[in-house]
Amino acid sequence: MQIPFLLRFQGAYQENRLAARLVLATFVAGLAVCLSLTLFLLKREYDRSLHQIRADLMAIGKSTTPQLAANLWLVNSDAVRTQLSSMLQTRVVDRVELSETDGASYSAGRALPPDGDYITETFQVAYLHPLTNKTVILGEMRLMSSLGGLRSRLIETFQSILLIEGVGLGVAALLFLGLYHRLIARHLKHITAYTRNFDYGNLPAPLALSRKDSGKLDELQTLVSAFNTMRGNLLQGVHERDDAERALFLEKELAEVTLISITDAIITTTPDFRVKLLNPAAEKLIGQSHNDSRGQPVNAVLCSPGSELTAEVLQAAMLAARDGRQSLRGNKARIINRQGLRMTVEYAIAPIRDWDGDVVGMVLILHDVSAAEALTEKLAYQANHDDLTGLINRRGFEAQLNDACRRASSGTRSYVLMLLDLDQFKLVNDTCGHLAGDELLRQVTEQLQVLVAPSFGLLGRLGGDEFGILLADGNRDHARQLAQSILHALQQYRFVWEGRPFGVTVSIGLVLIDAAIVSPQEAMSQADVACFAAKDAGRNRLSWYAGGEDDLQERHNELQLLATLREAIEQDRFRLYFQKIEPLRPSASGGTHLEILLRMSDAQGRIITPGAFIPAAERYDMMAQVDGWVVANSIAYLAERQKEGRVLPHLAINLSGKSLNRQTLSFILQQLDSTRIPASLICFEITETSAISNMKESSIFIETLRERGCRFALDDFGSGFSSFNYLKNLAVDYLKIDGSLVRDIATDRVSRQMVIAVNDIGHSLGMRTIAEFVENEEIRSHLAAIGVDFAQGYHIGKPEPLV
Repeated sequence: MQIPFLLRFQGAYQENRLAARLVLATFVAGLAVCLSLTLFLLKREYDRSLHQIRADLMAIGKSTTPQLAANLWLVNSDAVRTQLSSMLQTRVVDRVELSETDGASYSAGRALPPDGDYITETFQVAYLHPLTNKTVILGEMRLMSSLGGLRSRLIETFQSILLIEGVGLGVAALLFLGLYHRLIARHLKHITAYTRNFDYGNLPAPLALSRKDSGKLDELQTLVSAFNTMRGNLLQGVHERDDAERALFLEKELAEVTLISITDAIITTTPDFRVKLLNPAAEKLIGQSHNDSRGQPVNAVLCSPGSELTAEVLQAAMLAARDGRQSLRGNKARIINRQGLRMTVEYAIAPIRDWDGDVVGMVLILHDVSAAEALTEKLAYQANHDDLTGLINRRGFEAQLNDACRRASSGTRSYVLMLLDLDQFKLVNDTCGHLAGDELLRQVTEQLQVLVAPSFGLLGRLGGDEFGILLADGNRDHARQLAQSILHALQQYRFVWEGRPFGVTVSIGLVLIDAAIVSPQEAMSQADVACFAAKDAGRNRLSWYAGGEDDLQERHNELQLLATLREAIEQDRFRLYFQKIEPLRPSASGGTHLEILLRMSDAQGRIITPGAFIPAAERYDMMAQVDGWVVANSIAYLAERQKEGRVLPHLAINLSGKSLNRQTLSFILQQLDSTRIPASLICFEITETSAISNMKESSIFIETLRERGCRFALDDFGSGFSSFNYLKNLAVDYLKIDGSLVRDIATDRVSRQMVIAVNDIGHSLGMRTIAEFVENEEIRSHLAAIGVDFAQGYHIGKPEPLV
């Protein structure tokens, strides 16, 4: 029984060791405190008792000395002894001694040892004589009280208190240990077991105390909450660690896949530049496998004999990058790989650093730019050469011309620029198609290359059917001889396409490039002038540019105006004007009638009249573009007024002969469909010359738009009598009588009769008539008398901006 008890005690002690020590320390401290307090209280009680004994002795002595003095005066010894014995009854006095002045003495009580612990109080016994009233000293009385009893009593009290305190503290300690074990120790044991079994890989359930939850937080519950918070943080950390490990694994896989898949060659090395890794692209570029290269110096692997990238250059670059002295990227070098293939690479070198910034390796990236350089060279060639003929194109030709003009400006050299324009190229293109035109250009190129040696001059195709020759020799005679050779060779040449022969001729414009030429643009412009002069002179000939000739200068100005016209189309610098058309008869009204006129604004904002630029536009086939702009903006003007709810006027729009085709027809119909304005508000004016020049195309154009609701007017009618033969075949709504007839109607009978004839013919065909150039009231009155329906001219209204 004893051994299990001891084991249980030992186990309990082990579980509550801290509490036992705490209780023992508390017990000893409490006992010491209680002992100190008890001793303090006993000392106070001792001092109080001493004071009380002295006070009692003093009270007894003072109360008994008068009677004792009387008995001694009367020499009543028995009374004295009786009185002394009565003092012993007070329990304060243990012994009384009385000594008379004559030597007699009395005593009562037990004898006290001389060295004993007692208190003595001495009183004089004096008698007041009644007769003399003097005090007579009769003797001295000593009252003694022993302290032995007091001390014994206090010691017994101290022992009792000490026993009670010890028992109380012991019981309190046992109760404390019991409560500590129940309230704290067993829960701490549970917490200890929980933490001892704590596994980061397999976290247990949240910690919970084996007691009822009161809903109030105490120290243990706070500790448990802290443990559970720590567990939650650890669980979150474990999840984050797992996620980080997964992400790291994915990043590693991605890096490896990227390294394998990337097309650039990547080589990683040790700090001393020995190969650690080659990706597949690097193996292919170098021509050596990773296993064969691993551990070798990178310059031995990469730098083959004959390569621009030598071992010394690569070593210096690697050292510079490793030591951080400079960053190397974008450098190019030609290398020869292990298989003998030559290639151009662009390489970059960078150090690989660890967490502390120390270099732990190097990475070398090589990008094969051989194909890119070849493509760049090909694109550079294509940018300056014509795909069809292989000749240098306008861009390359103008660059060479620019250099020639710069050299010629110094006055030390001169050149000759020749501009060649094929005369019948458009005929071949329109008749046989673009394939035939392309073949013609190739064969003409072959003819020209025979005559123009590269050492003698530069031959180029400037676009379309235009060629250019830049002669390095500024000798006019040599240039003339070459031009005549070209004219003769092409005149003798016959182009045959699908059995159909075509003659080929060329017009050549020549200009001398010397110090007087300001720019290559001026040289090209002068060559254009000379070339068109050759065409106007009958084609198949040459013409030199001479600035003093009026016709060449006029053509030069016309070409400059053509450049302005192109800019106006591109930059939208046209302006719409209008001139009012007034009815001369009330029945001819039906709303406001306006003729749309065109003006052009130059770069300085100056307004240019159509007489200055329309001839150039017609000569260079730009009228279709101009007419398209006028039609689109006129219809847009009507659409805007219709959107604003304003009154819509009738607009007369001029069309050139170049616009009477299916493309313009489709464009006009598209504009009408998109804006949805009434087609009856649009009247297209065409000249009799353009209408009869292509009667079939004009008739289809007019009939299609008239079916849509548009109207047509035949402009400048009467200028040629041949037009009367075609008038009945043209379905137009208005005849505009030519102004040359109207201007002299008031003074010339012939003009008046011609106007009457045109007016009658128009009315007989169901057309209305409009008279142009009505410049005064007299002309207007004659026209009204004749019966003309409408009048137009400066007397009716001058041209104004259409707003």
